Amino acid sequence: MNLFSRKTIVPPSSPSVSSTARYGPEAFASNSAYGRGFFELGAYSVALKRCESGHDLAQQLADMFEERAQLELTYANQLRAWSHRWHKELTRSQEYGTNKIVWDQTAKTGEPMADVHSTLSASLSESLIPKLRQWRKDRYEKSLLQYKKTNEFEKEFLDAQKSWSKLLDRISECKSAYYSACKTAKLADDAEHTAPADQRKKYADKAEVARREIGFTKTKYQQAVNEVKEQRPRYESAMKEVFERTQAFEKERLEFFKETYDEYSKLLETATLDNPILKKMNDDYKASLSTHNPQQDLAWWDQNYGTQTNSRWPEYEEYRD
Repeated sequence: MNLFSRKTIVPPSSPSVSSTARYGPEAFASNSAYGRGFFELGAYSVALKRCESGHDLAQQLADMFEERAQLELTYANQLRAWSHRWHKELTRSQEYGTNKIVWDQTAKTGEPMADVHSTLSASLSESLIPKLRQWRKDRYEKSLLQYKKTNEFEKEFLDAQKSWSKLLDRISECKSAYYSACKTAKLADDAEHTAPADQRKKYADKAEVARREIGFTKTKYQQAVNEVKEQRPRYESAMKEVFERTQAFEKERLEFFKETYDEYSKLLETATLDNPILKKMNDDYKASLSTHNPQQDLAWWDQNYGTQTNSRWPEYEEYRD
């Protein structure tokens, strides 16, 4: 027998999420992977995990930009070395006249190209990356085993579920008592029917007591289920309040990431000015950036992870042999 019942609902997918996604939240965020709805005991842990992951994602983004900055700097240094080496080679060569002048100028083109890449590297290293790392440090302050914000949310969720958990325990106890009374009554009835004639009265009295116990425990069980139904709106409201705070916390992360992408786009725009191929690359990037929608991402997450998931709620279940 199950304490809960649940209808089967397929959560809607977000139009912003590719149906072929294999990695990241899209690959496992469907609530069916967890088998529990958000309002079930302990299921809020997925919201805490998202808070924890925010720190790691910020670290990954900073690492990615740092790698790009190093690549740009390495390439800039290689271009300068290439330019200097061939200028020096040409100085010692037997070449002459206008051909030597143009050849030398060809080698010198490495210098301004190197400046473009070193400028991008410096902008990333001196502005964007430090800002991102400082934001992560300020936002995810550590407290023993957890980040302080995660610990705060966990305490709030536990507090919201405290009284609800007691109600569920009461249902479980009342249900067990009712089922036990039903089994006892069945045994008493069987004993009454098979008892010798001189003992039948004694067994009949026991069977009657057992049947009265069924009525008593059934009423207690039904009352417990009804109380849970009455308390459900209050419980949902308390859980939603905490959930919305986790949503707001995540929204700040998404918006900061969007600001970071925007700053990166501006750096690219400066570095790719007057280059039609690179300009198209940056235009495509800005077009992608224009689709960045934190509110849509949060709504999708809510559908798959949060308060819109299909939770199991306690219902009365009649005893069956």
